[in-house]
Amino acid sequence: MTTAPRATYRNTTQRAIIHAEVETAAGHLTAGEIFERVRRRYPSIAYGTVYRTLHLLAEHGLIQELTFADQASRFDKRVERHDHVHCITCGALTDVDVPVALLAAHVAEEQSGFTVTSHHTLFAGVCPTCRTSSGGKSLTGTAASPDNRPRRQAVG
Repeated sequence: MTTAPRATYRNTTQRAIIHAEVETAAGHLTAGEIFERVRRRYPSIAYGTVYRTLHLLAEHGLIQELTFADQASRFDKRVERHDHVHCITCGALTDVDVPVALLAAHVAEEQSGFTVTSHHTLFAGVCPTCRTSSGGKSLTGTAASPDNRPRRQAVG
C-alpha cells in the first residue's frame, strides 16, 4: 500500500519555513494557525502562499492533510500510516496507532475488488477534558458510565 513517488518541486525559503513550522508543531494545526506562526517570523508572507504550500507539501508526501467535512483541514507531520481520534466537542485531534485498522484495508480489498493504496481511520468521540467539563454527560445528555460508554436513562 505505497504511493508512487511524486515529481520534485523547488524548495524556496518560504516553503522551507512553512514545512519547518508543521514539523515542529506539537499538534495538528490548521492553515490559519500555521499562517499566524509563520507570519511572526516572516511578516510579508501571504496567507495564499501558506495555503498553497501546505497542499504542495501534502501532494509530495512530506506532510499529511486531514480533512473533516465542514471543518478546516489539519496538517500532520507524521506521514507514515496512522490513525486519529477526533473530539466532536472541542475539535482536539490525537494520533493513535491501531494495528487492527490495517486488517480493514485487506477486508476492503476483498469485499470491493479494489486495490487499496492507502487508508486512514478516524475515530470520533468526546475527549477526557470535554467529558470532565460537561459533568460526566455525553453529547446526548445521558450520564456516562465509568468506562465512558453512555448509559441509558430509565424511563418512567
